[in-house]
Amino acid sequence: MEDILIPIIAIICIFALPVVAGAYVLIKLIGSNNKERMELAKHGIIPPVRQKPSPNKYRSLRNGVLCIGIAIGLILGIVIITGQFFDFYIEFLIITSSTVLCLGLAYVLFYFMVKNKDLDNNIE
Repeated sequence: MEDILIPIIAIICIFALPVVAGAYVLIKLIGSNNKERMELAKHGIIPPVRQKPSPNKYRSLRNGVLCIGIAIGLILGIVIITGQFFDFYIEFLIITSSTVLCLGLAYVLFYFMVKNKDLDNNIE
């Protein structure tokens, strides 16, 4: 009986604990914001209207460039290990490192693309 309780408790702790902790923090955050606004209203101060942050206008471009970077990294890793006889963990390491490398290069490429677009918009 005790042998079955350990995995059940572990699974409950892995999934339920973060959800409960996140809900607790969210409730406290909403409650403190509400309390702050009520105190300001009690003193006759009009609480400032919170503006929504402006959406990133280059989000689709970023996601596209990053997906291309991930795909190129995976293809590069698979090409490197094809025809070679590596251990499983070495193959995993090669594919993972090539994917992360190409993902970083994709971020740099995205930065330069957006930088050039922003410079063009400022000139006009």
